[in-house]
Amino acid sequence: MANILIKGKRIKNIASSSTLKSIFVASAHAMHDTYSGFIAPLLPFLIDRLSLLKAEAGLFILVYQGVSILQPVIGHIGDRTNLRKYALIAPAVTAIFISLLGTAPSFSVALVYCFIAGISSATMHATLPALISGLSGENIGKGMSIWMIGGELGTMIGPILITAVVAIFSMQATPWLMLGGIIFSFVISFLLKDLPNYNSPVKQQTKIPVKDLLKILLPMAGIVTSRAILRTSSQLYLPVFLIENGASVWFAGISLSFLQGVGIIGTLLGGSLNDRLGYRITMIISLVLSALAMLVFSTSQGFLQLAFLGILSIASLMILPVGMAIMQRSFPENRSLANGSYLAMFFAINALAGVTTGHMYDQIGGQQTFFWSGWIAFLGIPFIFLLPGEKKFHNTI
Repeated sequence: MANILIKGKRIKNIASSSTLKSIFVASAHAMHDTYSGFIAPLLPFLIDRLSLLKAEAGLFILVYQGVSILQPVIGHIGDRTNLRKYALIAPAVTAIFISLLGTAPSFSVALVYCFIAGISSATMHATLPALISGLSGENIGKGMSIWMIGGELGTMIGPILITAVVAIFSMQATPWLMLGGIIFSFVISFLLKDLPNYNSPVKQQTKIPVKDLLKILLPMAGIVTSRAILRTSSQLYLPVFLIENGASVWFAGISLSFLQGVGIIGTLLGGSLNDRLGYRITMIISLVLSALAMLVFSTSQGFLQLAFLGILSIASLMILPVGMAIMQRSFPENRSLANGSYLAMFFAINALAGVTTGHMYDQIGGQQTFFWSGWIAFLGIPFIFLLPGEKKFHNTI
């Protein structure tokens, strides 16, 4: 680790220290999304036990992610007051209610569990990325990649963990998994107790930049919508698709973890390419590669199908840190508000896409749903050119 000398005393390099703190913050994302990663592997069991249609199963994601429409409100409050301590409790709250999901006595109770976990998720996602942005300085793309890697690690571990517990023990054992999230929240809250309370670099009240937000959010909504069915079909419904085609529960869970694991490469590439080449080139690469990979995946079998599943995950996840970096660069005085608005839009669209994908699956089957989601992803490319120019983003830093 680099060091500098001031008045005869060696102190740690500020950038290195900030990176370490960013990793600690991202670990909360990892733990939280480990429990979020339980939902997709649990769907085949919930569909069978509660006699649900695929579209009805999609309501779990709609409720869980749909609560994210509250993120702009939470983010605006977070720019002015200390919400960090509440955000760090989110892994515990989400752990409790998602761990109970598999043993929910009815469909309605399961939806309530998803709703409470969704509020917890919204609080964390609206608040902590802005904290990492403040720690990242000019390397916001790198900071957002660190944040996203935490989430991808969680969603990679989650399916393996829940699958192992159900396969080795039973569904009745899953509530015990909440203990990990509860213990983690207490530990991380203690370790990060000295981090700054406010996400905004200025404490005075500033006007909410509604028009400027819309100039970015509306084109981003088009981009996110175009890839939403591709992501929900390959992520949420992958275990259902594989089990229906004769795969074991273990293989379905491991395949989902593989999808999330290789996606870490995409989050690294996305943040790095954004800092070097700019957002437009990075987004175009992401959409084109992910669409082509889905088309090949949906029409192939065996090793080729697995290989293109990996390419799909890498390419589709490149775009996430790019969108967050754009929001953080553009609104330095309203980072939590900007981040919350972006993620509210992102999660809301994906939540609706979960139900839409489920309906498509019920009507035309899994293979055709996957195939057409690839073609739909190409529709997002024109929206990239509706975003403000690259220079405008960098001038706001």
